[in-house]
Amino acid sequence: MDRIKHLILLFVLINTQLSSAQQTITVDETIFIHPNATTLISGETLLYKVYCLKSDKTPSNISKVAYVELVDDTKKSVFKTKISLQNASGQGDYFIPTTLKTGSYKLIGYTNWMLNKAGTELFQLNINIVNPYKVDEKAVAANILANGSNNADEVLTNENVSLKLNKKMFSNRELVDLKIQSSNNNFIDGTYSLSVRKLDNIPTQNHISAVKFSSNTSYPVVLDLQKQDQKIILPEVRGEIISGKISAKNNSDKIENISVGLSIPGKSFAFEVVKTDRDGNFIFNVSKTFFTSNIVIQIIDEKANNYDVAVNNGPEIDYSKISFEKDSKLSYTFKESLLERSISSQVENAYYHKKVDNIEKAPTSESFYYPIAKEYILDDYTRFKTLKETITEVVVEVYSKQKDDKTYLHVNDPSIFPQLPESALVLVDGLYLENQNDLLTYNMKNVYKIELIVGRYYVGSKSFNGLISFTTFDKDFKSTQTGSFIAKPTVLRPQPKKIYNKVKYENAADNERIPDFRNQLLWNPDVQLNQDSETSFYTSDLSGTFEIRLEGFTKNGIPVSIKEKIEVQNTNTN
Repeated sequence: MDRIKHLILLFVLINTQLSSAQQTITVDETIFIHPNATTLISGETLLYKVYCLKSDKTPSNISKVAYVELVDDTKKSVFKTKISLQNASGQGDYFIPTTLKTGSYKLIGYTNWMLNKAGTELFQLNINIVNPYKVDEKAVAANILANGSNNADEVLTNENVSLKLNKKMFSNRELVDLKIQSSNNNFIDGTYSLSVRKLDNIPTQNHISAVKFSSNTSYPVVLDLQKQDQKIILPEVRGEIISGKISAKNNSDKIENISVGLSIPGKSFAFEVVKTDRDGNFIFNVSKTFFTSNIVIQIIDEKANNYDVAVNNGPEIDYSKISFEKDSKLSYTFKESLLERSISSQVENAYYHKKVDNIEKAPTSESFYYPIAKEYILDDYTRFKTLKETITEVVVEVYSKQKDDKTYLHVNDPSIFPQLPESALVLVDGLYLENQNDLLTYNMKNVYKIELIVGRYYVGSKSFNGLISFTTFDKDFKSTQTGSFIAKPTVLRPQPKKIYNKVKYENAADNERIPDFRNQLLWNPDVQLNQDSETSFYTSDLSGTFEIRLEGFTKNGIPVSIKEKIEVQNTNTN
């Protein structure tokens, strides 16, 4: 009897602790951004590395997506992008267009999980932008630049990491042999980014170094769910979140447990099905990174026409409390430097096609039904133009049925008689087709292969009587199906990862006739210590002082900020 009492007491105690633990959650996440510059002119590119960290500056593996915004002095966002995080870091860039006015801006970095904190705890960095193509903004430019401070003399070193240069003085188009070394294994395993950029006398906003960022004390925020009035913003733990809500046109139709499908078509595609909750809300967690903007969300139900579907926008941030420094007057001391920067950017943009950055090739992932599908590569058979001929002569397991004015494809299952009335799951380049009328008129000669699965097939909680997947040669199939139950939203997509161009002059004749006015000699957002292959670079045709800047964090949360200077002399004798 005593043993039973002890077990009951233990059970009550555990449940009490669990209940108490579920009342609070801890938000322990922050963002650090290393930009290549804090003062830019129209035509230049803002490059940046995003670090997702805990309060102790060790990598945070909570969020898989970060957001970067550029906010102007009217508190409006002029640029917003989504950054896919891998190993708690990511990268991006933004070409400064001529549509942006001269002024002070804020570079803001955050994750959805961080939005549960106060807005003032988001990462903020002052950025100056000068538009030299608008003559009426000269006075504004002078005022904005007055707020900057040339912090070129700031000393940043680290005894555990060193920048090794073959020399300090270089000529134009000469190789700079740079090695970043450390004998401490704790630092070798860190995450770092490297920038090499020309210095001039144009005032800049102070960089926030990794060391300075780490010195700012930040504490995890504990949210009390019992006292929390507004909803908790969910962290994107498994990948990006796409959510929305359905509504019934008639009050008699239920909105709970309705299947909603998400299609992200393309070479590598995604298809997911979720159920709505009692309020009609649905949430998709997209675990893999897809860069395509072509997204289709549709209700999968016999009464789909009785519903409307809407996709939620991302959380809105109130920037009203962001403060900008007051303007002050400044002489035209920097007019010549601005002119030189403007000319350099124009020349570089004119020859951009010769120095273009490469988008890193995304790995082609297997389809979600791999490897159980039977495959028909149509070039292995006699080609037919229509769907009806193709399923009659080649893909004989497939047959079609007409219901009202719609066509549905089915997969014959020899183990069942009679055949089940439900149609198959039909995808074309990953796009779900509720009915297959579009395929009746589609030229099958554009189709590379057809894959099928016989028998009951489940996606999420939704079951289909088989699966049929069409893959076209160009992966660009477009459906004409429309309705209130189909949404094709404009959803913010992640920026593709880039391999930034490295100009090389290994032979004297290389690009001899192409001018090289690069202010940014190197940008490497993924530096590996003790490896010199990606840290050496060539100088350009510009002379002057260039700054080498390394920022990052070790896996143990130790910040690393190092600066070094080199001089480039003009060797042009003409």
